[in-house]
Amino acid sequence: MADFTFPLSPARVNESGTITTSMLVKEPTRLSSYVSKLTEANLVSQFLFTSTAAKGGAIMYDRLEANMALAPEKPGVIAPGAEFPAFSTSQGKPKIDRVVKTGGHYDLTREAEKRNDPIILQRGANRVANTMVKDIDNRAFAVIDDVLTNMEGALKLESDGWAAAGKVTASQKTALTGEGKLIDDLEEAKLKIEETNLGYIPDTLVLKPRDAKNLRAVFGVNNWQSVLSTLGLRLYISNTDSFADGEGLLLQRGAIGVMGVEDPISTDNEYIKSRQVTRFYTWATMAFGVTDPLSVVKLSGLAQ
Repeated sequence: MADFTFPLSPARVNESGTITTSMLVKEPTRLSSYVSKLTEANLVSQFLFTSTAAKGGAIMYDRLEANMALAPEKPGVIAPGAEFPAFSTSQGKPKIDRVVKTGGHYDLTREAEKRNDPIILQRGANRVANTMVKDIDNRAFAVIDDVLTNMEGALKLESDGWAAAGKVTASQKTALTGEGKLIDDLEEAKLKIEETNLGYIPDTLVLKPRDAKNLRAVFGVNNWQSVLSTLGLRLYISNTDSFADGEGLLLQRGAIGVMGVEDPISTDNEYIKSRQVTRFYTWATMAFGVTDPLSVVKLSGLAQ
């Protein structure tokens, strides 16, 4: 999306000419920008949550767990002279979640700096970025899973299995076998969200790598994107540890909750004289809160 801004991006640094290792030592903010770009390329949770600022070490938010529209008519329909229907946007006490810091450090030797060898820094920054992606997504999906597991009335769909659907021969395929099974599951999950009458528009599918592989195999490598497009869905793949094999999500992009950012991706450094190395520290501090759990369906049984 053209207007999308990566929520963990640091303040931008104007770049002109060649960037040397000495420049990165003197201006570690440039490394923050580099790590941010690596993280942005792989972070799935950035598309599920809306970003906001976290102040005071925590985020506070409301959670909507039911449609509380109060009107004898259909929500939004106003008879002449009648009162406007009321829509509840919050329920109960506000929720509070504390921020958590994630990141790591990596070293640049004096010799590597003198040789202007950027590979050492790139390798360290890559490892930190990959670790941050894994950690941030794991935390985001763990928060979602915890809410859906403990909330009464959470939307869930148990599939008969997409792996089995891929083994159905052409002569045995029906509307509910083969690719028909996958389409039925996805359409049913969308209906569960739409039937809440809360105005959510499900448009995002999140799968683990093997389940995504089965989806592509069943729909066909040349057709799977057009099939999902017809269903109004976009696929994101995450190898999160917070979900078991065969589990996934169908939801509205950016609607499930907030990503509260206290520190965007930041980098600092120090020179360690005893080792003659410059140590770089890269981190980000944030919290996740689920505000709209009825905007998502948890899928399970896909690996069968």
